[in-house]
Amino acid sequence: MINELKEKSKTDLLKPSIRVLYLRKLKDSIQKYQKEILQAFEEDIGKPKYESFMTEYITVMQELDYFIHNTIKLSTPEKAKPDILTFGNKTEIRRKSYGVCLIISPWNYPLNLSFIPLIDAIAAGNCVVLMMSRKNPKLRQLTKKILEPIKDVAYLETEKSYDEILEEDFDFYFFTGSKKVGQSIYKIASEKLKPCVLELGGKSPCIVDKDSDLQDAARKICWAKFTNSGQTCVAVDYLVVEESVKDRLLHYILKEIDENYSDISQMSKIKTQQKYDYFRKIMSQRTDRIGGKYHDEKMIIEPCIFTDCTFNDEIMQDEIFGPILPVISYTDIDSILIHIRNKDNPLAFYVFTKDKKLATYITNSVDFGGGCINDCMIHISNNKAPFGGFGNSGIGNYHGKWGFETFSHQQTVYISRKIENPFRFKPFTDKKFKIIKKIFK
Repeated sequence: MINELKEKSKTDLLKPSIRVLYLRKLKDSIQKYQKEILQAFEEDIGKPKYESFMTEYITVMQELDYFIHNTIKLSTPEKAKPDILTFGNKTEIRRKSYGVCLIISPWNYPLNLSFIPLIDAIAAGNCVVLMMSRKNPKLRQLTKKILEPIKDVAYLETEKSYDEILEEDFDFYFFTGSKKVGQSIYKIASEKLKPCVLELGGKSPCIVDKDSDLQDAARKICWAKFTNSGQTCVAVDYLVVEESVKDRLLHYILKEIDENYSDISQMSKIKTQQKYDYFRKIMSQRTDRIGGKYHDEKMIIEPCIFTDCTFNDEIMQDEIFGPILPVISYTDIDSILIHIRNKDNPLAFYVFTKDKKLATYITNSVDFGGGCINDCMIHISNNKAPFGGFGNSGIGNYHGKWGFETFSHQQTVYISRKIENPFRFKPFTDKKFKIIKKIFK
């Protein structure tokens, strides 16, 4: 099957118009199964239909629409400006597909994190083998049906294990998930000298300065923390707030939770029993816990705040990936930035302040994948900008044209027009040498 896909990528998919045709077929198929997709989210993850539609369905359709309208333009060779040696002739930059791409997606946003890189890869002229998490059986079964109209360029692998599929000879590896698994994918790709993109995670901080709109901050922090019950790679992992406004901010956060995040029918379940048990255990050990009521039969934990945390606490050692929000107060922003820099680079970073200079200073002081000033998580929705990790939170980026470039090799082709530069060729005379020394002095 891999060899057949490789042949397909080197023949039919060389034509951008054919790629657009496949993308149109994929769009029609996703629209056809919209109702079943949203139902599958409820069954597999317990995610409400509105939330699934907003964070999964819409983002995928946006990506499809972008490439349906832009693939031919992005595939057109770009003219490079000449230098002194190539003046009078033509240099093109062509985007060439890699071949067959392996895309491995996680369970938490299975449509979004499977189909957006798949769309980018097809738009760039590649074929795709997709591996989805077995933790979402309904969505996996449905994805196989969705991909049926484009099965000769993209298919869902359901028979082989991860170890078995990684033995195959792929031309590109794209992985979204944990750092530990990402490292093993990276090792395999490096041994085969193949390109690799890793979208990992990490502890994404949110800093709230005393000069902030606290009510607005609370609303946005709650949305970015408790969407999908915190099981989002760019969720606010922990909150750092200036000590003088901590109580006021907590008041607004608790008010927001009470008004908008207290209906368990609108909450996603914790996906694994191990994680659910861990959250119950760690909540039982805290005396500063507010909220966090749990429902064993549904594996749902209501929003929970730890109000008096430090960077040394157990909850602060690894990415939480759940509905628990640790709160750390500060009086000196520089000491906080030192703590954040001493941890792995976060995938996302959020700052709330009305002080523009302070916002610039804080965001320039930390290395992170992407982020927001006076908002949270919304930066990933815009496919007119790249999304990706940095350092320990990932390698490479995608979305929109950046996804097209990620899945393309930029190939330089020089086209001679018989306008030759005499300084290239022998004889290398003293006269020539004097002239080029003047030009490049």
